[in-house]
Amino acid sequence: MSCWVLTGLKCKFMVKKLIEIKELIDLLGYVDERSIEAWCKKNKVPLFYVGKKTYTISNFLDLFISQKLEVFVKANYKDAESVLKAISADDETELVKLVNAPMNKESFKYKKKSNSKQADDFLTKLKAA
Repeated sequence: MSCWVLTGLKCKFMVKKLIEIKELIDLLGYVDERSIEAWCKKNKVPLFYVGKKTYTISNFLDLFISQKLEVFVKANYKDAESVLKAISADDETELVKLVNAPMNKESFKYKKKSNSKQADDFLTKLKAA
């Protein structure tokens, strides 16, 4: 394979990893491009221009998020390394065990809210009619 073909393949993969600044604005909840540019500069997420559009590469955003997640997990969980390993392996079952969280909504037990006497009387009369 020639060097040009390899570079072309790498280029195709890189294009898939591009995040346009407008997507980044929506993702992070900003409304102004200048604000997102300042955020990226502060957090060392590079921006670059291709034509008239501004992009970053998703890997830099992923790295930023994983660093913040690691700090949070280490501060809040005793077995932080196991929690991080379960997150990176996408092992939901192990993660649920480690953080003592319910697996899904069915595991929640909801109490039926009791009605007042007047509401019960009204419902009884409504059913009788």
